[in-house]
This record gives sequence, structure tokens and C-alpha cells, in this order.
Amino acid sequence: MFAGYFFLLSVLTGSAFAAFIPYRSVASATFDRRTQDFNAQDLINSCPGGPGSDKFEKADRCTLVNVVQNPDVRKWAVLGDPQLNCGNATGSISEMLGGSHTVTQTTTVDASFGIELEGVTLGGGVSSSDEDSTTLSRSITFDVPPGRQAVYVAGTLFKSVSGNVQVNYPDRQEGHFEWTTGAKVTQLTPVPDDVEFDVHETDCGTDPRDLSGYNS
Repeated sequence: MFAGYFFLLSVLTGSAFAAFIPYRSVASATFDRRTQDFNAQDLINSCPGGPGSDKFEKADRCTLVNVVQNPDVRKWAVLGDPQLNCGNATGSISEMLGGSHTVTQTTTVDASFGIELEGVTLGGGVSSSDEDSTTLSRSITFDVPPGRQAVYVAGTLFKSVSGNVQVNYPDRQEGHFEWTTGAKVTQLTPVPDDVEFDVHETDCGTDPRDLSGYNS
């Protein structure tokens, strides 16, 4: 076992605290809290891809740890432009529906922590066999009834996991090589071979791109 400590940074009412847990006796450890002159955003900013922090040097890597598997989610997107048969139309018209759309892995953080993750690269959390992005492309011919509009849509399955960000440094920062933020981070990663397609048909005068009924 290591003789060092594991440090968990939590954000409470706008202040940052560190909880010190000895590796040798985790079960009987007591928490020793003391105020730090940095916060979780400083740690996140030092991650690869981040803007950098004036409190820390650049981290070697940032990894999602304490990972929890969430239920899968299917997210729908529009492929191409809607085709309309509105105005004084009395019969159906045959139109080509479809196009392409790229879906990518998304990473979000619990809004209550007020932390930005833009540009930050995180490892861990999802299997290396999963793709970070995939492009959907398909077209069909569809008869649009009078007074209606139609658009082709695709629903991609996403694997969802949540965890905390562990930040590893090449040199000691505030006395330690590793810090873990208390902010809850969620990653959604697309499954390229699990995509459903559908024609979304609505009345003229409504928003043909409104997929709230699919993504509810």
C-alpha cells in the first residue's frame, strides 16, 4: 500500500476544501478539512486541452474515476432539410428526405458546481472500443401528404457514465501529484452501430425540426 494520501476536493458554498484520507487505513480515517487558495476550476483548467491555470502547472492527464454506469439514452437529430407540402396543395408530393449529421461524445458537469469543461480532454469512463464521434448518413423517398411537412431523423444510442475528474501532475502541486475534484461529470458516448431512423411528419405551420417528442 502507498504511504501517501488520497485527496478529494469538494466545493461547498463557494469555498474549496480538501479531505485527506490515508491509504493505509481508509475505513478508520478521519477528515481534516482546511481552506485552500484554489478551487476545482483551477484543477480542471490545468487538464490537457484546458486553458491553463495560474495556480498549477499543466497536468499530464485527467481521468474520469469513481465511474458509475447510467442507463443508456437515445438522442435524436435531424438529417437534412424538411420538405413541405403546404399552401393550397391537394395531393401528396414525392420528396427526397435525408442527409448527414455527426454525433460526438459530450461531457457535462453538474451545474451546481459552476465549472466549465470546454476543450478539456478526459480519459477513462468509456471502453476504448467506443467511438468518440460518428457520422450518420441516409436518404429515402417519401410521399408528403397535403398540409403536412416531413423530415428524416436518426436516433443514436449513447452510453452514459458519471464520475469525478482525477488530475495527475508530473511534479507535486500543493504537495501532491494527484487531485480529484468532487464535481459530478457525465459523459455520453455514441454507439455507432445502434442507430434508428424515422420520418418525422408534422402539420404545416409548426416547427418541423422540433424533436421534443423523441428526446423526452
